[in-house]
Amino acid sequence: MAHGPFRSLALATILLAAPSWPAAATAPAGAPRPGGSPYVSAKNCGACHDVMYKAWADSPHARSARSPAFLETLRRVVEAAPDKRAARQGCVWCHAPTTILSGDLELQQAISQEGITCDFCHTVADVDMEQEGTPFVLKPGPVKRGPFAYDSKIQGHEAAYSALHRASPLLCASCHEFRNARGVPVLSNYSEWKDGPYPARGVACQDCHMALVPGSPARGAAPKSGLRVVNLHRLVGGSSISQLARGLDLKIESVAIAGGTAEVAVVVTNAAAGHSIPGGLSTKSLVLAVAAEGADGRLENRQERVYRRELKDDRGIVVETVADMFLKAASVGSDTRIKPKESRRERFTVPVPPGARAIVARLEYRDASDPRSAPQTSTVTEVKRPLGAR
Repeated sequence: MAHGPFRSLALATILLAAPSWPAAATAPAGAPRPGGSPYVSAKNCGACHDVMYKAWADSPHARSARSPAFLETLRRVVEAAPDKRAARQGCVWCHAPTTILSGDLELQQAISQEGITCDFCHTVADVDMEQEGTPFVLKPGPVKRGPFAYDSKIQGHEAAYSALHRASPLLCASCHEFRNARGVPVLSNYSEWKDGPYPARGVACQDCHMALVPGSPARGAAPKSGLRVVNLHRLVGGSSISQLARGLDLKIESVAIAGGTAEVAVVVTNAAAGHSIPGGLSTKSLVLAVAAEGADGRLENRQERVYRRELKDDRGIVVETVADMFLKAASVGSDTRIKPKESRRERFTVPVPPGARAIVARLEYRDASDPRSAPQTSTVTEVKRPLGAR
């Protein structure tokens, strides 16, 4: 599923003419509104919603418009695009969505630099993935929408219960689902969730990425339920090692040693993620490494299985950068990622050196998204099977 025809074409930079602006948004995206942005700063929200504000301020959403990796990728996309304004718009509208109404595509306003900020998300009235322009139905103003109903007006603004915010994956899909102009799924977390087992179980994105935690939604206000809980606004995602560790299960099923080698069977299960792992961009890989642990603790004779989706250009060459994935990807190559609730049984033949004390299986997360640096690798989890005295 694409974000409607306009958004798909914009980032691929072959848009010929912008369609009429959706009535709910009330202003052309390219024209700044009188007085600038209709949105207020997250700091205003934090005065009352301090628990949620502190968590959001430590989130990737708060850094989405000013992270050096994003800014460098944006520069490269715009530089390579024939329609530079359309390319910038396609990137900025998700990383700084207040610009949809403010027109601040150069990210000069302070509110734009707040990225995916409180007032934007909590004034989204609906999401229509087939709507031209953007998928959002925007209603900035005094009514703030959220997952709880309140007995009284919250100081400073009105509060409205929103089923969209409560448990609808569409709120997340609006930016985490994207096909480029050639129909290639550059981002497909939503469709992977939709095709998996979790919709029938009533489990939405928010259940994993915005889990309920103890806290007061606002100073001096309590929801009608009386529960003192809030959704975690740190919005931990696939790049969070703790989130990956929670979603993946790793075990060494068997080890059989004969003639100085070990026949090893390892099972990896996507136990709790609602989409394929790794999710997100194809710059992300999950690596299963199996090796013998020597007497000195070092891993020897390491072998790997790599789980990743590959995107290819029109020559059949795998594209490796984020910019090329949006601009040049023409087809999906191999896709070895692990689907929701899927288990993979992998077999390895590992030479075992004298004095080896264990067989080690390790899951690693490899991220090559930052165009300024080499891929970053982090250990997700590790298990060992002792070999005993040899």
